[in-house]
Amino acid sequence: MVNSIIFALVVVAGLGRVGWTLHRRFEVMRAAQPAALFDRIPERLRAVLVYAFGQRKFVRDEQPAGWMHVLIFWGFMILAVQVVTMFGRGFVPDFTIPGFQLGLLGGPYMLLRDIMEVTVIAAVLVALYRWLVTHPPRLFGYKPAEERLAGQSHGEAVLILCFIGTIMLTGLLCDGGHFVYAADQTMGERAWSPASAVVADLLTPLGPDGAKFVSNAAWWIHNVVVLMFLNLLPLSKHFHIITSLPNVYFKKLEPAGALSTMDLETATRFGSSYINHFTWKQVLDMYSCTECGRCSSHCPATATGKPLAPRQLMLDLRDYLYEHEQDVLDRVTSGATNGAAADGEAPLIGENLVGSVIKDEVLWSCNMCRACEEACPVLIEYVDKIADMRRHLVQEEARFPPELTRTFRGMETQSNPWGIGADKRADWAEGLEIPLLSERPEAEYLYYVGCAGAFDDRSKKTTMAFARLLKRAGVDFAILGPDEPCNGDTARRLGNEYLYQTMAQATIEVFDGSNVKKVITNCPHCFNTIKNEYPQFGGRYEVIHAAELIEQLVAAGKLSLKERFEKKVTYHDSCYYGRFNDIYDSPRSVLEKATGCKAGEMGRCKQAGMCCGAGGGRMWIEEDPDKRVNVMRTEQALATNPEVVAVSCPFCMTMLSDGVKHKDLEDEVEVLDVAEIAERALS
Repeated sequence: MVNSIIFALVVVAGLGRVGWTLHRRFEVMRAAQPAALFDRIPERLRAVLVYAFGQRKFVRDEQPAGWMHVLIFWGFMILAVQVVTMFGRGFVPDFTIPGFQLGLLGGPYMLLRDIMEVTVIAAVLVALYRWLVTHPPRLFGYKPAEERLAGQSHGEAVLILCFIGTIMLTGLLCDGGHFVYAADQTMGERAWSPASAVVADLLTPLGPDGAKFVSNAAWWIHNVVVLMFLNLLPLSKHFHIITSLPNVYFKKLEPAGALSTMDLETATRFGSSYINHFTWKQVLDMYSCTECGRCSSHCPATATGKPLAPRQLMLDLRDYLYEHEQDVLDRVTSGATNGAAADGEAPLIGENLVGSVIKDEVLWSCNMCRACEEACPVLIEYVDKIADMRRHLVQEEARFPPELTRTFRGMETQSNPWGIGADKRADWAEGLEIPLLSERPEAEYLYYVGCAGAFDDRSKKTTMAFARLLKRAGVDFAILGPDEPCNGDTARRLGNEYLYQTMAQATIEVFDGSNVKKVITNCPHCFNTIKNEYPQFGGRYEVIHAAELIEQLVAAGKLSLKERFEKKVTYHDSCYYGRFNDIYDSPRSVLEKATGCKAGEMGRCKQAGMCCGAGGGRMWIEEDPDKRVNVMRTEQALATNPEVVAVSCPFCMTMLSDGVKHKDLEDEVEVLDVAEIAERALS
């Protein structure tokens, strides 16, 4: 009786403390900005099954780390029954969860429980070896080896792993001791518990009394450690054990390539500059970071030594949130729920402001390629947060890299980042007899050429090659020519939301005024913006990328590729075509038809492909010669010994061509668009 009372007090104290902490964390989320994420329930449940319970990203991740996490996760899921049983026996000695008695589910569950306890202990040992011996760079923030080894104990991670191992080991000791001192009553249980039976054999020399002491001690240690573990979770990175499932459930279901929109007419602020400007889902993201470093391990900015590391960005935001938790709650108490800053509070972003935690250059380093989001096992969304903070810098502070002044001016005055006169937009089509939409309003397709395809000298060659393919296949298409406006993608990625919305609405007016229904692009940035972001403003069109259309035309027999392109080709995935829109097979299919064999693949390809360096508006931002993403990506392509690097994006064309020139290999390696290769392979 006394034992039960003491245990009850321990449980009430432990659960009461963790309950108070969780309540406080929840109140902070309630104080954040709203987000409408309670729709499309079947899709959200499917995401939980695939990414949370199915551990999809861990299964495909680096091994053995991926499977190690899967085993620990499922060990905890399976052993939840054991934990509840152990707590229940603090009040009812023979407590068993209904249905798990011996003879029903009990026997098979005991076998599975024993297997998982041993498996999880093994997984914990592997994890400890990684933390204490091998020091994988992504776990230690990609610091130099000497810094990783000096003063980088990461005691919290080691403590949590020790807690997990202790919970597993004490479970075995508790059951093993029970088999010894209650041998007559536990013969059936012992037959189903091979690992616990081995422990019982080891404890037998202690006699029934000694085994009972070990069993009782293990029971106390097990339950106290569980309570300590629960209380540590909300105070550490392991809070993700609680928050990751809801974070996955409330994932972004809109197209990955669509940034959030703003109502500029009613907005009282533009972007995020204080911690309470973020939505409750963005706060949940901060709670859910596992600090695993997978985001940074895939980030091109991190890889090239720039100041952005997605993991550190998330931790800076999370730590700042924890430090200002009471300020956030006080604002609610005072009725200030509109995102107002507290008196004397410094903005999150600032170069030399006391209290600021994020420097401008961190945000401008981002390529918005979504490699970090693709790698994150708990589906944290980084890009929208960075875009929101860029919006603040551009629209409220007018603080951005000086070279962007020319870019913005060109878009404002000439509707293109180059600042070239709109009357030059159709110069590439001279002599090709391509109709204007104003002349052929009944055309099935609008070929939206885009700024790069119209103004960049190298990209014009791709535009002409693709136009000739369309004519060869008899596709009914026309262009806007001088009337074609810029779609505004660059402005939005750079944080100039006002300029973007102005350009988007102007483009939609032109499309709708010309009764456009189907749009062809040869630029993934144009493709993504028109397909995924224009619906935010009522512009809904059927959009197809050039590589997709070429594949369809070949399949329909309207283009015949005869394997005449005999050079060795390696394909580079555009982020906005691949990760943003899950289009990987079409360009590869065209290349296979043109060459007669599969295109070469870089170590980082498809979902794990690396950005060329131009995404997120960085096409227009000067880059340190020693930290160029395009050079690193070019080196990855050259490692496959290609004669041709194939692309399906004008920005990728520019960046990889410059990378090949940087390596003085332009006479040996060509960079060609998929459309150009297809044209050369025509029968």
